[in-house]
Amino acid sequence: MIFISHRGNLNGVIPELENSPEYIDAAIDKGFDVEIDLRMKNGIPHLGHDEAQYPISWEWLWQRRDWLWVHIKEFAALDWFQNTHHMWAIRYFCHESDRYTLVSKNWIWSHDLTNPMTKRCVIPLLSKEAVESYNQTGFGAVCSDYIYDCVKKFS
Repeated sequence: MIFISHRGNLNGVIPELENSPEYIDAAIDKGFDVEIDLRMKNGIPHLGHDEAQYPISWEWLWQRRDWLWVHIKEFAALDWFQNTHHMWAIRYFCHESDRYTLVSKNWIWSHDLTNPMTKRCVIPLLSKEAVESYNQTGFGAVCSDYIYDCVKKFS
């Protein structure tokens, strides 16, 4: 089972820290993968959910490639990402309101939690209530703002 911290959160949402490089590194240091939001600003990649907040480099992404799940939030970021060397080595995906999203490296991000899951499915359980009420098994990864609760429930 892979446990994915949503934007660096481990025990609830902390908007002022989400997607900051230090917050992401702290989650990685605790042994978790991290879903991050990638945007572009003035031709430079940035992290940030609703806006480009934290400038990063390709090297920053590359050094953390084994722990990142990159949610590409806009076309400019997708274009930059696809034109960067070795992009295939990092898990990434794009979606808006899809029930299912294909993630690179053969994963399925499944927003439709009623679907029977497979070991290649990532389920997003972003609220504490969603974690507590989800009873299905068979998925391979979970992404949450309450990742410690997920570890207790799904390990």
